[in-house]
Amino acid sequence: MMPRRKVSRWSNSQRQSGVVLIIVVLAIALMATLMAVMVEDQHLFVRKVTNQRTAEQSFQLAEGMNAWAARVLRDDDNPAVDYEGEDWYLFGRPELLESEDDDGSFSLTPSSQKEEEEPATIDFGIDGVSGTISDLQGKFNLNNLANANQQFASGQRRILQNLMELLEIGEFDERSQLVENLIDWIDENNTSRSIGLESGDYRSRDLPYQAADQKLTSLGELRFIDGFNDEIIRKLKPYVTVLPVDNARININTTSTEVLSSLSAATIADTASVDAFLGRRMLDEFMGFQQAQINEAGNAVIGVSVARQPPIPDMMQVTSQYFEIQTRVELGDFSYCTKSLVLRAGRAVQANAAAQSQSAGGASQASGQAQAQAASDAPPISVLNREHSSFCEEANSQLESESDEDNS
Repeated sequence: MMPRRKVSRWSNSQRQSGVVLIIVVLAIALMATLMAVMVEDQHLFVRKVTNQRTAEQSFQLAEGMNAWAARVLRDDDNPAVDYEGEDWYLFGRPELLESEDDDGSFSLTPSSQKEEEEPATIDFGIDGVSGTISDLQGKFNLNNLANANQQFASGQRRILQNLMELLEIGEFDERSQLVENLIDWIDENNTSRSIGLESGDYRSRDLPYQAADQKLTSLGELRFIDGFNDEIIRKLKPYVTVLPVDNARININTTSTEVLSSLSAATIADTASVDAFLGRRMLDEFMGFQQAQINEAGNAVIGVSVARQPPIPDMMQVTSQYFEIQTRVELGDFSYCTKSLVLRAGRAVQANAAAQSQSAGGASQASGQAQAQAASDAPPISVLNREHSSFCEEANSQLESESDEDNS
């Protein structure tokens, strides 16, 4: 008897239906995956376009702030004096002069003039947009150490050593070492000073590099010079600057007690005389120290030392040519900052160059006259350098420190 063949419960049509169902499920899963990828790509594209638009808006706002600040500097109607009661300093600092008007605006006009004319007001119009103008010639220019005139350069070494002493940076030997290392870094030769360091010393390190042998371009460059650690740079930063010249003078209208006292040619004992002199800037009627009062500033500097020696010569003035414009733009979570080094040419530069030509002879006099002619041909405001950043840490700390100083 033949055995019966076992018949499957599933027919061909049922098996085909199961395969179709699996294919449909896989297709739906694939479509869902593709849709998720497309949505994510679209989301990233929208974010990218939004970020680009925000970045462009921030850039344009910062450029507008820079142009506005440059115009304020250009329109300064008192070229003989630059002090912290003028419009360029009050720009972006509404807390310094608050108007008593009911509309809550703030005035750039001294109180003595408010009854005579309508006060000028600044309204940036957009939250998160800010900017300030700072005078860089209230600080000591480190590149003055690169001056080829040995007598002048010797005075600049003394100024920096005095400043370091006032800021409690190291002992005498350490301060001398730091100054010599800095001079070796910025001089144009490759010969080490008695206790300085040159390229040969830096090349022998685990991470070798060359000495710049040119003027500093930023304060951050100090980190490459032996002995200048973050703590020393932090102490120096409020009182020193880096300008593209090696003969910058100090504006007594905007400088600090530490910097002005450092102009002493002798060891500093007490800065009370300089404190008293600069304290006059707090008077309501103060309209800036005039050229004739430089001698009074010199007498104040004489009083800071026991030896009572005259100050370092040719280091004081009442005008400024180099300024720094800082802007900050915040749009949502995006921050954008700029920091610009600007030169304001014009009558102040010409007067400075003329004074140099009168106090020198021969080639120096011709050079001073050439500088005066060049100044007359130069644009009113020249942007020498501009740094851009989307981190803004440095701008943050600068604006906060200025706010603290103003409040104090």
